[in-house]
Amino acid sequence: MERKSWKKRITAALMAGIFAVGGSFALQPAPVADAGWGDLLGTVIGGFQAKAEAEKQIKELDQTEAGRQQLFTMFQEEYGVEEASPWEELCARAIDRVSDGIAKTDPSVRDKPFLWFINQEDSFNAFCSLGHVMSINRGLFHYLQNEDEIAVVLGHEMGHGMKSHVADGWRKQIDVAIGAQVLASITDSSALRNKVLDTVVTQINRVSIGRAHEWEADGLALRYITDAGYNPGAAAAVWQRFMEQQGDNPQNFVSEMFDPSDHPTNKERRDKYMQSVKDYSGGHVEVKDGAVYVKGKRFVEPAAIANMSGAERAYFVQGNLAAAYHNGHATESAYADGDVVMLGAQPVMSCLAGDESASELAARLNQMK
Repeated sequence: MERKSWKKRITAALMAGIFAVGGSFALQPAPVADAGWGDLLGTVIGGFQAKAEAEKQIKELDQTEAGRQQLFTMFQEEYGVEEASPWEELCARAIDRVSDGIAKTDPSVRDKPFLWFINQEDSFNAFCSLGHVMSINRGLFHYLQNEDEIAVVLGHEMGHGMKSHVADGWRKQIDVAIGAQVLASITDSSALRNKVLDTVVTQINRVSIGRAHEWEADGLALRYITDAGYNPGAAAAVWQRFMEQQGDNPQNFVSEMFDPSDHPTNKERRDKYMQSVKDYSGGHVEVKDGAVYVKGKRFVEPAAIANMSGAERAYFVQGNLAAAYHNGHATESAYADGDVVMLGAQPVMSCLAGDESASELAARLNQMK
């Protein structure tokens, strides 16, 4: 089925409420001298009717299994399904783990599990629409191969879903469309009427998310991946990686489904995550200029490896140390287990070519903690 027909079917009832205004008030003209005010009153009342119908459609797509499946199929047809993706098993595992992490604080995720697929878009992106319907661009894996980092991106989108950010965005956009329709009824501008139609229909496959929702989803992603057993430092590491590859402009990492002006910069996100992980450690562990500091003292500056810079690695070390402090392992001794620095039962860092030895770092850590 053509994508246009899917959009028409999903939006037909919504649009009927908005564009049926003119005929409904020919039967009962408003008792005012100025016909323009009567038209305005009629359009306003029609707008309330349109909003009620829009809310009905949102709930159908967001809260019913039939609506979820309809939207899921539409997105598959819109963006294509990447068959036999080598990343499918990893994504399935990550989504299951993150869902388990979500369930620790919000068991409602079990009532509406995420529907997801990998699509054929080559830009870096993933998105979550109504009904916990989620899609992951195959282009995401051109940038990320580490499961912890991929879990951060998925956790962010799942945060949007759990907090109904897309439904909220729809409602705001519909209010704008109805307000524009009120203006259109006074000016009798067919161009503006068409703009209202385009605005509402676009919401079927365009996510309208503001900065406040983006920050909330970032915070949720960190909580979800941490509760799922992933390294909390991966959250800052993702944005460090992006900055190194594409700079600080968020537009480099979003597709046409997002307005980049509504997104924080990559550096803002990295720094916010670093501070959150520092707080998680009780204020003991931070990263500055590619080096990890423990209680204000320089602990280690990891070396770059084939697929990861030293600065990116530093955030993983911070995450491991933060987990050790948060879970009480910092009261135990640090020691070397082969090439791995351990702090109690918590692995801290795997020492690779270019790094100091695990025994040297363990001895230094014991002096700091």
